[in-house]
Amino acid sequence: MTLNVLKDLWLLFGRLFPFPTRSGLRRAGNPGRSSPVLVTCNFELTVRKVVQALEHDHVDAWLLVAPTKGINVWCAAGGGHFTTDTVVSIIKTSGIESLVDHRQVILPQLSAVGVNVWALKNRTGWKPHFGPVDIKHLATYLNGGEYRADRQHRCVEFPFKERFIMGTNLAFNSLLFFIIPFLVTSILVSGLWWKSILLLFLLGVLNSVLTFWLPGNPGVQKGFSLGLLVSAVFVVISQTAWTMGAWATLGWTGWILMLSTYLGYDMPSWSPVWRADVKELVTGVKRTRVEVIPGLCTGCGLCTTVCPASVFEQNPVTKISRVVNLEACQACGACIENCPNEAIENNFRTGVCSCPTCTVINSVKSHKRKVFKRRKGERESVTANNCCDAEDNACSESECIEHQ
Repeated sequence: MTLNVLKDLWLLFGRLFPFPTRSGLRRAGNPGRSSPVLVTCNFELTVRKVVQALEHDHVDAWLLVAPTKGINVWCAAGGGHFTTDTVVSIIKTSGIESLVDHRQVILPQLSAVGVNVWALKNRTGWKPHFGPVDIKHLATYLNGGEYRADRQHRCVEFPFKERFIMGTNLAFNSLLFFIIPFLVTSILVSGLWWKSILLLFLLGVLNSVLTFWLPGNPGVQKGFSLGLLVSAVFVVISQTAWTMGAWATLGWTGWILMLSTYLGYDMPSWSPVWRADVKELVTGVKRTRVEVIPGLCTGCGLCTTVCPASVFEQNPVTKISRVVNLEACQACGACIENCPNEAIENNFRTGVCSCPTCTVINSVKSHKRKVFKRRKGERESVTANNCCDAEDNACSESECIEHQ
């Protein structure tokens, strides 16, 4: 119990960092040969919550914990760690095929960004189903008998508790970028570093908790709106209770506006309800385009099943899908990944996040890949030269071809 409290305390701030738990097959309750088979990521918090929910609702089930590098379902799927290959691997290596008589597997809906159910069925012979978005609806889904989540259970939510936690994570993550500038600037302004850290966490939490009530569009506009609000309160307090000088008040007011605007820009990347696109977050103008081509749509309805924002709707007669809520589209790409006939046109790339954090991480990864390829090319060149130019001419022509 104490250990779980410590884990939760860390996850209150450090969800940016992977938190893996053991992957493989687990039991919830006393599952038998007809019990449902579920798949999840190996993010410790997710596994713990799934097991707790199943045990609380007295559901006996097999749980396949896929190796996703300790990353949560949605981020792992978007980042290429929770994929069709990942699910195929855990099914084949877990031994589950010898423990159940059926061949049906239930996937987290948010894994649809990276898992193609058509390819999964062809490669394993198992019939995939997508469960509800939230674990709290899992028992209702399992007891429904049809393995189809209700429409309201297929949409992501962003309740107060999650907004508060994401706000602390937003602030902690931003602190990693700002801590050195804070410390350096404190050489000139005494105490700036710790005052700025407190301000950063206050603004991070407020940006997230109040996001639905702040005026403006998600991103810079909401952050700036909060900055104006907090600045107004600060000016009143600084001039009445603290009797702060005019220049100091002006400086801190500008600092509040700058930090709040930046945090407002970064906040949607910590939310499950908005697209983290740079231009959208800066200008406030919706750039996302997604459209169903009626002539190519097969009427399978998977786009309506996997979309976490109810962007699509099926015609009740023809079963052809159409876009009915473009403003809610998060550009996650789940519909594109699972459309069997490439009937969805779009102007975004699946699994790519452009938030400040991911931009830095992806840039570092890209640089490492370039360095690796360059070094690999240099090694191959040296190996080939050593082989073919050696004075003893020891290798054959076939060996030189292999080296190249």
